[in-house]
Amino acid sequence: AEGGKDLGYVPAAVFAKKVGETVTTPNGLVYEPLELGSDGSGPRVGPPRSGSVVWVKYTGHTESFDGPVFDSSKLRGSRKANKPDYVEIRLNLEPSITNGLNEALKLMKVGGKGRFVQPPLLSYSEGRTPFEPDDEGDVKGKVAANATLFYDVELVAIVKP
Repeated sequence: AEGGKDLGYVPAAVFAKKVGETVTTPNGLVYEPLELGSDGSGPRVGPPRSGSVVWVKYTGHTESFDGPVFDSSKLRGSRKANKPDYVEIRLNLEPSITNGLNEALKLMKVGGKGRFVQPPLLSYSEGRTPFEPDDEGDVKGKVAANATLFYDVELVAIVKP
């Protein structure tokens, strides 16, 4: 990732093919598929591309997959009128989403569930600065710079391929 230009992007040939078989992206994200999702193909099945509009459920943890929650789609959705437990994002064009989440979603098909370890490089500000967690999460104070983060993720739908 020379100069950070490829953060949030993965080569098309890199995606989750088998449950339990981890996939590591060129930027060091390690994704483990727990369910592969649809076995169909086509733009609405995935994997989604940059610019795709997707619905995603996720929970971000510090320390480990069982660690304190710093952000989640459920927390974000709870503040909306219809209280969805997912968020709608446009891949690579949503500043409130990490490059790690952008990369992980590009490894998935609709209905897929998994978890990933996000290196600091793929965090906000490439891990250089601490950031504010969701006020309603478990983490009080800022999430430290250079933190490795742990996410559970589900690709609910590709709304616009």
